[in-house]
Amino acid sequence: MPEIQRTSDYPLPAVRRLRAYAFDPQASVELSTAVINDAVIELPWETRWEDPLEIGPVNDYLEVIDHDPASGVFYQPLDLNDPVLLAQNGLSPSEGRPQFHQQMVFAVAMRTIRSFERALGRPVLWAGDHSPEALAAGLDQVEIAFTRRLRIYPHALREANAYYSPEKRALLFGYFQPGSEARTVDANWVFTCLSQDIVGHETTHAIVHGLQQRSIESSNVDALAFHEGFADLVALLQHFAPSDVLHHQLAMSRGSLRAPGLLTGLAQQFGRATGRNGALRYALELLQVSAAKTDSAPVGAARPSASVEPADPPQLATTTEPHARGGFLVAAVFDAFVTIYERRTADLFRIARLMPGGRDPYGDLPSDLVARMASEASKAADHVLRICVRALDYIPPVDLTFGEYLRAVITADTDLVPNDPMRYRVAFVEAFRKWKIIVPGVLSMAPDSLLWAPPDMADYQPFSDKNGGGPDAISSVFADLLKQLQLSVGFDGSARGGVGFDSKRFAWSSGQPRTDRRSRNLRDLAMKTVLFNQQIIHDWFDQDSEYDEGWERLVGMRLLAQNHRFRSKDVAAMSSITMKTDKASGEPAATPLFEVNSARISRRAGPNGEELHQLIIQMTQRRRAYFDPKEQDAADAGHVEVIGQVRWDSPDFWFRGGATIHVDLRDGRLLRIIRKRIDNAARLAQERAFRTGDDSNVAGAMVNPSEPFAFLHRSGQ
Repeated sequence: MPEIQRTSDYPLPAVRRLRAYAFDPQASVELSTAVINDAVIELPWETRWEDPLEIGPVNDYLEVIDHDPASGVFYQPLDLNDPVLLAQNGLSPSEGRPQFHQQMVFAVAMRTIRSFERALGRPVLWAGDHSPEALAAGLDQVEIAFTRRLRIYPHALREANAYYSPEKRALLFGYFQPGSEARTVDANWVFTCLSQDIVGHETTHAIVHGLQQRSIESSNVDALAFHEGFADLVALLQHFAPSDVLHHQLAMSRGSLRAPGLLTGLAQQFGRATGRNGALRYALELLQVSAAKTDSAPVGAARPSASVEPADPPQLATTTEPHARGGFLVAAVFDAFVTIYERRTADLFRIARLMPGGRDPYGDLPSDLVARMASEASKAADHVLRICVRALDYIPPVDLTFGEYLRAVITADTDLVPNDPMRYRVAFVEAFRKWKIIVPGVLSMAPDSLLWAPPDMADYQPFSDKNGGGPDAISSVFADLLKQLQLSVGFDGSARGGVGFDSKRFAWSSGQPRTDRRSRNLRDLAMKTVLFNQQIIHDWFDQDSEYDEGWERLVGMRLLAQNHRFRSKDVAAMSSITMKTDKASGEPAATPLFEVNSARISRRAGPNGEELHQLIIQMTQRRRAYFDPKEQDAADAGHVEVIGQVRWDSPDFWFRGGATIHVDLRDGRLLRIIRKRIDNAARLAQERAFRTGDDSNVAGAMVNPSEPFAFLHRSGQ
């Protein structure tokens, strides 16, 4: 049955409860953890603005397809609306029932999606298909720009691997038999789809790709390492949701989050079966080394043994493999989280120690004290997760580094929560500094020095000359664009646009607007709204304007035709940038191409009722790049005959620049532009050096850059 059949006027449930493994099946066969490994994930019940949940499961976001190519079968799909399953919170955990596997991946993926949406203040949208095959298939603009549903294949591979496929826009989970050396694994088969950590990790890859279309391109040593580390962080911080597991584990560790345990491990069954430690276990080892050397554990918490001399941790500067390097990002953020938790619970330990008639603080902790610590750990983890996710809107659209991510964290949190009484931002800065993550180009590592700055006043000059000067000069120019954008939805389900609005672009799937609220899908409308705004923004920047010279300087991209009367000194007239094609002759025109990758509206609320409404625009541009500097100079000068047509059409790599633009929708002011200049010679030289590294560099040796995660997640890599 595709949906619940209403036979009465009783209200619908607020949540849909689905059973899952709290960690993975391994924890259910060990006596110490079996009692806490059965978890229930609560998801919001489908609203009248969403399509009903269908057999599969299939909803607005996900489509579970259980095809097992190795066995050549399709497993019976799961109907979560069956009254029998509704009465018992879905199927009970089972390694041997494919339908439970379907339930597990659906529940964990949706939980991860909802965590992102709470932090971002808008719906999660999946990346589209811009391949030549998709363009030739005659798909409409929305189908190319966005994928309606992310597909999940619980049994896609018979191998020790699980990964997000950008080409298929799908999550592919493998299953395998552990080798004879994996004696601690009590299972004949290991299913990666039954690990909350693996499912959350892969879902995060898909979400980040949808947010940052160019994030999967390996342009520096941090690029893919960030993807891996960030996905581990999301899976890790979700361990600390309120649950019996959290209470149990904190009681076992006497309140310490620096000790090894289920809370501080990822995909333990998979790790035991394959012998891979993973980024989080690597990071935890670094944290333990730090705690032992600095004696930083809180009063009453478990401490590393003083008799064991900790080894010196590896250095970030010499670590290039993405998983290992991502471990430093995990270590830094997790260290910040632990520091915040320890500050929030320091008074509890002091009270327990001084409580008349209380127990020895180095013995078992009282249950009420553990409950209070669990509450503080859950709050701190939720705050840190939201901070980390919100920062994704504050990073440059290409070529991200760890240091730039720290600046994004600090700026995003300052925008939403100007007052920081718990010193969260200081904890982040201290942790990143501890793990030797540097931020080039800043005065100091103080939080206020790490904020992304507004454009220099010199960049405003072309606007000031015509609009009276000051930052408001550029905002008055930008107001012309805001008038044309779609910023709201009518109560009848229609989109409302300004100048240039084309209502046909907002036709529903059926070709007619849905006036019945119960059948209206606002997620579809969100996709079409974003696409419409992207096109309007692109056309606005692409038109001939007296402000083009100023915009070139601000966004660090070429927007003007090569023979235009203006040319910013900061943006060289590089012919290696991709140009438009003349429709009549088929020859390259003199106007440079660029992309508007994102135009999202974010509405966020802070802990004290603060509100932040922003328009977030991402623009990118590509430039032909060559390993030979002489070829590069010839390409930049447009001398095709020097390097040859073949080399012109197929450069060694594409060098990208771009900008992230923030606009405050409360007053229309341009807040900041976070840019990576297309003409930055130093950055081009760095990427060239990175791509010409030896074969020990995983990113440099990648066979198929369009499927980076398949390679990185393969066992043994």
